[in-house]
Amino acid sequence: MCTPWLFVGLGWLPIAVGVSLGLSFIIPYCIAVGLGHVSAGFPYISDTGTEPPESCIFGQLLNISSALAFATIYVRYKQVAEYYQDVPGRVLKCNKAGLVLGSLAALGMSIVANFQETNMIIFHLIGAMMCFGLGVLYGFTMTWISYKLSPQHCTMTMFRFRLALSALALVFLVTTLLFAGLASSQWDGADPRKWLPEDGGFGLHVASTASEWAMAVAFLFFFFTFIKEFQKVELAAEVRRCQRLINVIGDPSA
Repeated sequence: MCTPWLFVGLGWLPIAVGVSLGLSFIIPYCIAVGLGHVSAGFPYISDTGTEPPESCIFGQLLNISSALAFATIYVRYKQVAEYYQDVPGRVLKCNKAGLVLGSLAALGMSIVANFQETNMIIFHLIGAMMCFGLGVLYGFTMTWISYKLSPQHCTMTMFRFRLALSALALVFLVTTLLFAGLASSQWDGADPRKWLPEDGGFGLHVASTASEWAMAVAFLFFFFTFIKEFQKVELAAEVRRCQRLINVIGDPSA
């Protein structure tokens, strides 16, 4: 029987992360723009998931994405730990650090989904910084491990691709924060989710929001780089039966 390429091993897992993340960005954006809750010209991702009904869809899809992202991060951790025992010990230590960073980044994604910016802005911003900031660190950690695993377990082409994606994510994170601060100091509009060209700092605002969207796409493609390696991993369930032995003492029928 021929197995479809997408379903070889656990290769479907990072694909599921990318698909769910993409849907969590696109569907709420279309609804929010259609209902007039945000302007169509590059709002922040969180702006598209603030008002109902899109906030419900945004939260649900992003929670699913965070769970799938954590599963991907854990599988990658186990893959490096179990299958690559011949690598230096510092790689395994770095792998544990990557698990912590990635898990906290996935948790931050869930916090962003459940604490909308209009309701609890502090928790929302904490979650966003965990997701993006620790996500960048996780990307560089996995990139360094990829370099150490080459050429036996990872090609140099894949290492360079992951390095480029991590570097782009870092650049976009810096530009998102930098231009957001500059735009806020010049804004004089009525609603920050409907930033109009005539409002102050509009160009800086678009540069910030576009950087955030580009950073999200970089993370999405970073997960896709695990597809080929995850196809070497299979998930198996082991069932063990436990039989309790009962010693009958003094039973006449024994």
